[in-house]
Amino acid sequence: MERYKPRDLFVEAGYGPNFANQLIQNGYSKLFEGDPIDERVCFDASEDMSYIVDIGHDDIRSEGMSYGMYITALTGHERQFDKLWNFTKRFLRNTSGPHEGYFAWQVSTADFSMMDPGAAPDGEEYFAMALLIAAEKFNRPELKKEAVDLINWMLHKPDNDEVRSMFDPERKMVRFSPVQGNDFTDPSYHTIAFYRAFAEATGDDTWNEIAAQSIRYINKAAHYETGLCSEYSEFDGTPRATPWYPESNCFSGDAWRVAMNLSLDYALFRGDKSEKDICERLLFFFESRRPYLADYAVDGSDFPRLGREATPGVIAMNAAAAQVLDPGDELIKPFVKNLAALSVPSYLWRYYDGMLYMIGLLATSGKITF
Repeated sequence: MERYKPRDLFVEAGYGPNFANQLIQNGYSKLFEGDPIDERVCFDASEDMSYIVDIGHDDIRSEGMSYGMYITALTGHERQFDKLWNFTKRFLRNTSGPHEGYFAWQVSTADFSMMDPGAAPDGEEYFAMALLIAAEKFNRPELKKEAVDLINWMLHKPDNDEVRSMFDPERKMVRFSPVQGNDFTDPSYHTIAFYRAFAEATGDDTWNEIAAQSIRYINKAAHYETGLCSEYSEFDGTPRATPWYPESNCFSGDAWRVAMNLSLDYALFRGDKSEKDICERLLFFFESRRPYLADYAVDGSDFPRLGREATPGVIAMNAAAAQVLDPGDELIKPFVKNLAALSVPSYLWRYYDGMLYMIGLLATSGKITF
């Protein structure tokens, strides 16, 4: 497919041409190499293995490992990429049983044992995309083979009594979980631009159909006024509350990522005008609510609990969403300046905000290309 070059929105907002690089280098230094008590989230298990810790919950997640690989691939840190991938294959990959071929979403920091062998599809999606990026950047075709094997397995894993493929074959949409019975989805798992890359890597046009279906789905899931999506939803876009997470029918941590997914596809592939429209609605909503919060009901009303002040994660995703805006749009500058003004996330809750901060910097500066 034809690709477009994303823009450096920091430059468009008035910063110098090296400003984004300085932010990225500083963020990487602190989160991957900084003080182990208050800054870093990446730790060595051995000379050739590293892992990313969710500091606040004291566990290791496929989400964080895949984000770490994605960030290190995009920033050219080949040695660190390899160490993360080595750990992932050694301790997260299920090599037998009903979950075979998938990665455990949660692993213990104490002994690296699986706390839950079940998979979260966003982890697999980011693992596969990180491998494709690294294969190209580091000129290592063996990484592309590993990516293609994983991409095919995600789509075509044979069903068993407990686990099935990550994508519903009739709806052509990603599931919340491949475990039997999880017949709903997570709007933020619809990584549309990745699906186009998967189609190109495998030659399987099903991935282009999945990309198109995801766009149709997000048009239903995003609120018609605010552009906000819920954490979880039915396949028809209806917000879904769950017994273990009653607020999952609202906009919060997972859902922050939806706008970035849309903007990345639009920036790289000019996927669909509706992606631009949804991001614009969302940015107009947040601009009208300054100082805005991190948590809302999807219609913009109050979150069921006290909503948090905007965190680095949502600020970074909103800045990334501005890639859909035309050059000179007055909305670019306030969202990019919000991101530029942040300190690198630190202390107890630095994991998720830190990973989204790094990905947001890369997206806002136009450095996510594949």
